[in-house]
Amino acid sequence: MNRQRQIEAAIRDENPTSWFESLYRDTEPDGDGVPWANMATHPSFQQWLGRHDVKGDGLTAVVIGCGMGDDAVELASRGFQVTAFDVSESAIGHCRRRFPDAAVEWLVADLFEPPAEWSRRFDFVLEIYTIQALPPQYEQETLAKIVDLVGADGKLLVIAIVSDEPRSLEAGPPWLLTPACIESFKQHDLNMINHFVHTNGSRRGDVWISTFQRLAQ
Repeated sequence: MNRQRQIEAAIRDENPTSWFESLYRDTEPDGDGVPWANMATHPSFQQWLGRHDVKGDGLTAVVIGCGMGDDAVELASRGFQVTAFDVSESAIGHCRRRFPDAAVEWLVADLFEPPAEWSRRFDFVLEIYTIQALPPQYEQETLAKIVDLVGADGKLLVIAIVSDEPRSLEAGPPWLLTPACIESFKQHDLNMINHFVHTNGSRRGDVWISTFQRLAQ
């Protein structure tokens, strides 16, 4: 079954993440076959790091949909206690083989059904391209699950390709986000504390890099 048919079947079965396992299972160790695999720190995340003096100093961090693992290793190198998860068991296998000595807890987990103890647990949450990898009808549920990972006074970094075109099932994958989607994070007790655009960061459009912080209760 080709990739488009796998995605269509996943949508019909209301299991939008089911096709990721076959994608990572079939990929090569160099990431060939995964369209978003950089095999290095994501370039837009690298831009953000270049603008901030980031020191983990024992703070907790979680990487959502960690893929081949490079961003998680980057955070660990800066002192964070990193949990990195992906719904694909094969993806986590790649991470463990690529980075056997990394101080990262690699876990197979589903963002839609995360461990209960992860609720509002993490000091830093890294979200890169997860929402746009899922059909538009899952946007608000995905967004809420991401926000719930952010602990008290914690920060959330959202990196996404943004377009003014309306989101629709026919427009993806990937289903690019809109400015309104980025703004909607602020409806979940978060404040946007930093934002910039990585112009030409993607062939499909500009990459928005937005930092949020949970409001004091």
